[in-house]
Parts: sequence; C-alpha cells; structure tokens
Amino acid sequence: MRIALAAILATSVVCGASSQAADLPEPLWEAGVGGGAFSGPTYPGADDNTTQALFIPYVIYRGEVFSIGEESGVRAVAFANEKFEFDISLGASLAADASEDDDRDGMPDLEFLFEIGPQIIYHAAQYEHKSWTSHFDIKLRTRAIIATDLGSFEDQGYIVEPALVYELKSKRNRHLEIQLDIEMINGSERLNEYFYDVDRRYAKEGREEYKAKEGYIGTEVGLSLSIPVNPQLRLFGGFDVEFYDGSANRASPLFKDEMGYSGGLGLVYTFFESEERVPRR
Repeated sequence: MRIALAAILATSVVCGASSQAADLPEPLWEAGVGGGAFSGPTYPGADDNTTQALFIPYVIYRGEVFSIGEESGVRAVAFANEKFEFDISLGASLAADASEDDDRDGMPDLEFLFEIGPQIIYHAAQYEHKSWTSHFDIKLRTRAIIATDLGSFEDQGYIVEPALVYELKSKRNRHLEIQLDIEMINGSERLNEYFYDVDRRYAKEGREEYKAKEGYIGTEVGLSLSIPVNPQLRLFGGFDVEFYDGSANRASPLFKDEMGYSGGLGLVYTFFESEERVPRR
C-alpha cells in the first residue's frame, strides 16, 4: 500500500533542473487537500487485498535544500550537482488489519510503517522533446522502518531499494506528468519477520510455525499519472504490478501469491500558493 501515500504526497517528482523546465516556474509553497481510494495486497505476497480511502491536508515546500511533499514526501538534500544527488528522505506504507486477510486471522495487525534513510540519485539521461522533457534516473535508497499505531513506535529493520525511474513532464502545464518506475525491494531479517514470521502461539493447521530470513522481497513496476483539470485541481492515478517470485521467504505459510496488483485514484485541490516562484525541478 505504499502507492497510497505516494500518490497524495508526491504529486510531482524531484528531478535535476533543466533550462526547459525552468520556463514553468512553480510556487515556493502551496497548500490544499488531497484524497482518493486505494487498493493493494495487505502485505507482499498476500492473496488478499485491503482497500482504504484517504482525505488529508497537504503542504508542498520547494526549497533548494529542504522540501516537503515532493517525490519522497519529505527530504533534505545533502549534495547535488548535474549528475548526482544525495539526500535524506521519508516514506510511508498504510496499515492493514489482520481481519482483512484470512491467512493472518488471529495474528497482530500490520501497523502504519514509517520510513527514513539516505538516497543516492544518478541522473543518467535527459531528453528534450517538442512538448515534453524526459528524465531517466537511477536511484539507490536505504531506509529504516518504524511501525507505529501513532501511540507507540517500534523498529522493524530496514529496506534496501534500487530503482529505475523514467519520467515525462509537460513543457506547457506543470501538473501534467507521467512516470514509470521499477523498484527492487530487499528487506532485513527483522522486516521480513514482520511480514512472514509465524510464532508458535499463532501456528495452526495450514499455518505452520515459520522463522523468516533477510533477503529479496519482490520487484514493483509502477505507472503513475498526474492530469490538470484547472490551475487549482488535478487528478492522479497510479498502478503497480508486483512480482514476488524468487522471494527469500516463499516457504512462509503467509506467502501465498507470486504476483500482486495495487492501484489508486484521487484528486488534489490547491487553496493557497505563494507569489514567490522557483525553477521547476
């Protein structure tokens, strides 16, 4: 369910600045509301889905070093030039009730997962077309995972996630964007235990005791689109296909499906934006 928060909080993607992109300056900050409905596997390799709706306020701040509401939700750039960026970024995944998945019935719920860690971005290529600017980036991020019910917080290990990202941005409308990405997700032992462990007290017929190990979780191929309706309102949509074949924990009784699908549709409405403008990135 990572697509859910990404779709609302990341309605535009941070890329290397270009002379063409600078022709469409953006407000230094803007604020409004976003909402949508989203559906996806309750956890990687699950054969049951969870569907949730969100309606939340949003703020975007486009500072040179610190930004909010861009690709990674919140990020602080430590180093950047024409080819490389290094930053600290945040991410999140939605919670899921065990009651929504028959295979986890009677087990603890999966809580909201908060992610934080460093990311290296290599701007491999940029192309100028008649009406579009396209970028191809190679990314490597490592993030610590923290599970929370907003009352308590618990360390759940970390992920290592290389990614390939191709993006098209319109030169005529700053809210018209298309992105294709491929992410390969690898989890620490603690994170994989969170998804795939079966403690002795939860074991039963058809759900044997299992101890998870670190390693490959799966690969996600995603397509997202932002479409402007008017200067204040834009629609967004996203769809992921997830491949779990080869997962390090295929032997877990909680691992049920080698493929998964996630998707979401929603809208973002901007109420306020600054008069000060910054170059589009």
